[in-house]
Amino acid sequence: MAKPERYGQPDGDAELRAYAAIVAQTFAGDIQSFDEWVRAFGLENLRILRGDGVLAGLTIYRMGQFFGGRSVPTWGIAGVAVPPELRGGGLGRELMAANLAEQFEHGPALATLYPAVPELYRSLGWEFAGVRCSLRMRLADLPRDAGGIEIRPATIADDALIRDIYTRRHRHESGCLDRSERIWERVRRAPKDTPVGGYLALRDGTPVGYLLYLQKRDVPGRFAFDIAVRDLVAVDADATRAMLAFLARHRSVAREITLVASPHDPLLRELMRTQEVPTELQMAWMLRIVCVKDALEARGYSPHVSAKLRITLLDDTLPGNAGHWSFELADGQMRATQGGKGGATLDVRGLAALYAGHHSPAELRAAGLLTGKNDGDSALAAMFAGPAPWMPDFF
Repeated sequence: MAKPERYGQPDGDAELRAYAAIVAQTFAGDIQSFDEWVRAFGLENLRILRGDGVLAGLTIYRMGQFFGGRSVPTWGIAGVAVPPELRGGGLGRELMAANLAEQFEHGPALATLYPAVPELYRSLGWEFAGVRCSLRMRLADLPRDAGGIEIRPATIADDALIRDIYTRRHRHESGCLDRSERIWERVRRAPKDTPVGGYLALRDGTPVGYLLYLQKRDVPGRFAFDIAVRDLVAVDADATRAMLAFLARHRSVAREITLVASPHDPLLRELMRTQEVPTELQMAWMLRIVCVKDALEARGYSPHVSAKLRITLLDDTLPGNAGHWSFELADGQMRATQGGKGGATLDVRGLAALYAGHHSPAELRAAGLLTGKNDGDSALAAMFAGPAPWMPDFF
């Protein structure tokens, strides 16, 4: 019987259990819970590195990510784990490099992750490309006028409506996920003793928003609790105010809410009582352009921008991306062609930050990710102009 390759899917139950144990140790969880979590993904979404047993592993979320109004195929990388006694020996880098090679050959145009060790991922071509911000507010400070919007409990039958509202609201916000079933499961998952509350906002019977949240009591036996909002998604200001007013009705028994929003979210117009943004935690996610041509041509662009330029791209990890490129944008469609010469030199990390709209060409030059001729900088800026990238999800 042939010996399994060093990198690949787990081969049987023993390797599944070994990877689950490594993940549990890495992320301070119990083995049973992580064993269930790993198995739920299926072998096709797990990768391990073998040697004398399982040395490292990762988990794949297959999904999309919105850029320019279009969903671009993306692998969300999670559960990257190496046993502590083997860390620092290059196994994490070997695992991620092998995964990138697989993606370049067979996978999606993009890869996204939340990094525990940013420099590891930077060395492989990832770069910070957006944020996830958690806000904390007192319920007493929320608006209380529902403005004629009806709020009713959501049911399983409303699932398609909820997903449609999410897409309508977020597809034009760079970086938000085009959620797969696995991501929706994360949003709806609840602790064993705390159900997820769900409500729809309607105007004259038409859905205009939805709310998913948990009631969290951090100290057992305490009367008061806090509210953790999973999703507060509204298509207009009236729906936003109505759902915040609904949450404010909990103020007799609850103290504070936490919710996730973009730093530029119109929601903040309703929440800010001074010039200070009540940010509890800001996390940054990283993006990797895996297949340059596919990524550039799948993304959306303004139909009002026409531009053409040449770029020399640097990519040491995936040399198939490297070399001279011509970018031509017209009628909202990018054409990316390898070949030709001239233009500025752009590191693939810089391309990720530019692609997401996280950094401008001037900022990339300050970071050393864009060098050489600057006569194409204004074209690059116009091509990738858009809203500041963010993501409501953590995975």
